[in-house]
Amino acid sequence: MQEREARLLFESNDLSNVIISASNDKPGWTINFVDKNDNSQFLVSKRSNDPRLFKTSDAALRCCARIGFHQVEVKV
Repeated sequence: MQEREARLLFESNDLSNVIISASNDKPGWTINFVDKNDNSQFLVSKRSNDPRLFKTSDAALRCCARIGFHQVEVKV
């Protein structure tokens, strides 16, 4: 899911939780959205369907704030 889609789903109260986690494969952080039905999807970039990697946890938190989240779960 792209950031634009996530913002629309957040505004319609379809997303229940967001999880920022450290990537196992590459250095960086990923964002995972959980909807009301406990289905999860990664935030992806516009050019690829691979999970979007943020270099710092702070950058991932700022992205979540742009979408509208005020509470975020962080997993290391």
